[in-house]
Amino acid sequence: MKNTLAKISTGALAAYVAFSGFVGQTFAQQPKSASDWLGGIDGVDSELDSWIITMLNWAIGLAALAAVAMLIAAGYMYITANGDEGKVEKATKSLTFAIVGLVVCFIAVMIVQFVLANILK
Repeated sequence: MKNTLAKISTGALAAYVAFSGFVGQTFAQQPKSASDWLGGIDGVDSELDSWIITMLNWAIGLAALAAVAMLIAAGYMYITANGDEGKVEKATKSLTFAIVGLVVCFIAVMIVQFVLANILK
């Protein structure tokens, strides 16, 4: 039991440390002007574009923060389970879902970058 907890917490910590710099570097960057990455499409408001990029950055950041908070909460549930099978199973499921949520946040960052770089080019 202690060995499994150590593996899970070490893996979660390593993933967080490895990807925390990745997320900060890959958030959608504010373009110099909206026409630079929209290719000069007529009728596009640059304030709206900046607002959308800012909201995407905030949403992804908050989702990643919530996933890390759930990782911490699930780890605490796992530690305080005291061998109760029901609590251990609940904590394990929470850990799994929190890790999946964190992975989804990282994939969302990559999708935003792809859309900004290739589709809205």
